[in-house]
Amino acid sequence: MIEYEKFIYLDMYKTGSTYVVSLLNKLMADKPVRSFRHAPLTRGRPFFWKQGKFAFATVRNPWDWYVSMWAYSIEQPNVLFFRDVRAALGEDDARKLFDAGNPKESFALWLKSINDPMFLRRVMTEHPYSRSSVNKFLGFYSYRFIRVTTPHPALFLHTWYMWNMDRAIAHQRRWAIYDRVFKSESLTDDFSEFVIENQARCGFKENAKGILKRNAPTPKNTSARTLKSYREYYTDELRDLVGKRDRLLIELFDYQF
Repeated sequence: MIEYEKFIYLDMYKTGSTYVVSLLNKLMADKPVRSFRHAPLTRGRPFFWKQGKFAFATVRNPWDWYVSMWAYSIEQPNVLFFRDVRAALGEDDARKLFDAGNPKESFALWLKSINDPMFLRRVMTEHPYSRSSVNKFLGFYSYRFIRVTTPHPALFLHTWYMWNMDRAIAHQRRWAIYDRVFKSESLTDDFSEFVIENQARCGFKENAKGILKRNAPTPKNTSARTLKSYREYYTDELRDLVGKRDRLLIELFDYQF
């Protein structure tokens, strides 16, 4: 979460968050009041939540998100989630999960692995997702999105409370902290329009329109991909796997493969 004087950005990674943060650094005269990147709001505000401040988040097509996350992990091997995989499996076996030279087979193995609770418990021993019982039905992206956009996720992301997908969706609808969600697929136009319409409300600089004109090109995917479209990485089996385990995002934001 990144909190300014008048608004809060719930920054979920791989959804255009780097792009939004870069723009906010130029649009705002003051620095954030609090900043805990990719963390829940209640990490920085455990008792007061948003106190009437406008809050927004960004989201991405889940099928595309997984491809981006896989590609990013190849370029950034020290990212915590993937560093654990390499430490547990060793370089040779880990390379099978992160092989840019064999993208379709490697991505398939990786995607199935991170959706396997047994694999997570064996390999991701220190990661909260591996220890949360909701990993039996909830995909990693949906899990992370709930963590970033709802209060006190460490308490509720367990099957004593969230025992199936319908329950997870109901929880998200009831407790989501955001007032608005921007889709990464139309982020440039939608966020720019939001800035202009809410210039005074959010405290954006008087020359916000000019700043956007100079600094708001179409966001670039920072993950290098071998194949042209995220769809090329998927078989019918993999498409259905994400469709089932990330139904929360698909249903709430009307995403299609």
